[in-house]
Amino acid sequence: MNKKSLLACLAIGILALGACQKQGKGTDEVKSDIANKTWTNGMEFFGVAKCDSGYACEGGTTHEGGIMFMLVPTDDGFIAAKGNNGLAKNDSNYIEAYCFTGEEGDKFLQKVFNGKDFLVQYNKDNKAIGTYFQTEDIHQTMDADVIRYLFSGEFTKDDGTKIVFDATKKEVKGLAETSSYELIDIYDLPSGSFKLGNESFNVQRTDEGITLQPIKQSKEDEEVWDEVGKPIVLKRVQGSEDQMGNVSKDVLTTTQLGYFSKGERKKMLDNLKAKGDKASEIETINLQLLEVLVADDTESE
Repeated sequence: MNKKSLLACLAIGILALGACQKQGKGTDEVKSDIANKTWTNGMEFFGVAKCDSGYACEGGTTHEGGIMFMLVPTDDGFIAAKGNNGLAKNDSNYIEAYCFTGEEGDKFLQKVFNGKDFLVQYNKDNKAIGTYFQTEDIHQTMDADVIRYLFSGEFTKDDGTKIVFDATKKEVKGLAETSSYELIDIYDLPSGSFKLGNESFNVQRTDEGITLQPIKQSKEDEEVWDEVGKPIVLKRVQGSEDQMGNVSKDVLTTTQLGYFSKGERKKMLDNLKAKGDKASEIETINLQLLEVLVADDTESE
């Protein structure tokens, strides 16, 4: 299924969920409306449609679908429950499932930080495991995250050449005669790679900066890119913006935090833990997200 067909199917699926079965309290207890919006963690996304049992959520990624669950209203937020595809229960094609990160019974709270609306997902231990914000264009959202959290910054090469990746647009200065680059998607998802003129690079973020690995598209499979040259090591300039400080200013998503290196994530987590009871709500949410990511980092070593 191509990208356009996928998105069209998702839109149809969300409309169909208006007929979903009763599963909890009525929607008259909802204090603020989350419906008719698309929510994302920067990689996965789901549309929300109001129905007689609460809110039907369905989506996926830009590569494939697969997200389906309900948000049942409570006095202070929502509880995640099984969703369905809107068909009658006696229909052979009826599907009922909880298909999303976390587990059935997780709590979702709607919160506003710095004027931005979020859904924060908490597990049974009341720990934040996911944050989701509204998007009107998932592709623009994904690109913006890559540019901001993977690429951006001021760096130097071994010979002292200054390289600057802009934080808000697809521009890099000092790497080639041209400055505008094009992001490369693989299977419709961000790959952390870009095309600049006649060259292409994959970006790996390190504790000290970023590494640019030259790549070339395979002739046999357009979704495959092979390493073809010596990597370019770029060191982050001292005194440049401390991106890790964002965890004290803004609620981030697991996707955004995932663009940092393992060492950076561990450092951010340690810094937030050191705040103890003085940590703000923003810092507490980011700390709990980082605890999960750092634990995964440790297991993968």
